[in-house]
Amino acid sequence: MKLVSSYNYGHQPSQSKSESFRTYQIKMRGNQPESTRMNKMIQHLWRIDDHSPSAPDCFVIPSYALRDRSLPTLPTRAEIELAFEWWKKFPEAKLIMSTGDNQGLGIANSTVMAEYATSLGLPRENVIEEDRSRNTYQNLLYSMEIIESLGLKQPTLVTLDLYTRRAVATARKQGWKDFFWLSAFSRGEPAYGYKWIQTHSRFTIFCYEVGAMILSKIVGWA
Repeated sequence: MKLVSSYNYGHQPSQSKSESFRTYQIKMRGNQPESTRMNKMIQHLWRIDDHSPSAPDCFVIPSYALRDRSLPTLPTRAEIELAFEWWKKFPEAKLIMSTGDNQGLGIANSTVMAEYATSLGLPRENVIEEDRSRNTYQNLLYSMEIIESLGLKQPTLVTLDLYTRRAVATARKQGWKDFFWLSAFSRGEPAYGYKWIQTHSRFTIFCYEVGAMILSKIVGWA
């Protein structure tokens, strides 16, 4: 008498264990799309459309955390890469890398971001480091000080798509006028230190952004 392995999960006894397990994996993957679609739909409703500039002279890039002392997280790299692509069209524009050392790494996020941008081919003279800020409110406050001091006219925020809503709301609350925004898409990646869970995945980023937006509304930042 032929015994049926527990790996068969109701399939024909003639399947090998490996074949049955592969069938089980496919079956389990087939159960995922509904929740995945729901998650994507909710995130889609959270995102806001780009407000693209016509002649940008500066791009403001708030950090979405560092992976370590030498490399930004995937979300931050996606922001920088998007700004770099736009810089190719407007090579006179400045890129303001914004965020100080808010992860306890002993180096400002803006410095690591600037190094990454120059590794892509961005001239160092086009990079400005804003290294005092520790949160979104300060990112935009200190970046606007730089923008006004240089007489720049068409500032453009470049942020992770799930972060754009909060960044734009904060800029408006601070009185930014005639500004634009672009959103970069990226999967999550664990950041260094206490930001590990925030940037871990698209889902944790989304949850964080919803909570941060609520808190920003409560304290009057957005």
